[in-house]
Amino acid sequence: MTVPYVHSGYERIKDDNYQTIDKRCIYGLIKWFPNLGTVIDPCADQGSAIIDTLKELGYDALGWPDALSDWNFKTDWIVTNPPYTRNLVDKIIAKQIGRLEDNLVSGVAVLLRANFDYAKCRTLMFDEPTYYGQIKLRFRPWWTEERKAQPIHNYCWHIWTKRECSHPIILYSNGE
Repeated sequence: MTVPYVHSGYERIKDDNYQTIDKRCIYGLIKWFPNLGTVIDPCADQGSAIIDTLKELGYDALGWPDALSDWNFKTDWIVTNPPYTRNLVDKIIAKQIGRLEDNLVSGVAVLLRANFDYAKCRTLMFDEPTYYGQIKLRFRPWWTEERKAQPIHNYCWHIWTKRECSHPIILYSNGE
């Protein structure tokens, strides 16, 4: 087991699979991408708060039980907060980018810690011509209903899409 570099005082959830219960995260995404169309969360084997929030907002959204499995249908967007297991998270993101390149989706939005793209081993992922940029969240999301301490990590949405963009852009959202 790896030791986290910041000790939060909370017991860790298996595979760091924290549900996106803070609706502000979704609001931050749809502020800039309001026309998501049909959305799939491929990391939703146990359901997804992302999907629930999108449905509440009137989107056609569903979960998929295996982010690495193949599917032979087209959907509009993939929106997910993948479990953060070091070797798994990169594979999950690469698979979703592959779906974009294969024209199975129009866009991919992945909620990650703000420093996720700093790793040298992820250079190719972010040098992709389909990498659109980030939506930086100007709040720290809550991951549990318990409110005994303020959240300590910054997050952003990383976006891959076929939209024309000469270089990655940075957008901001207060979650409203």
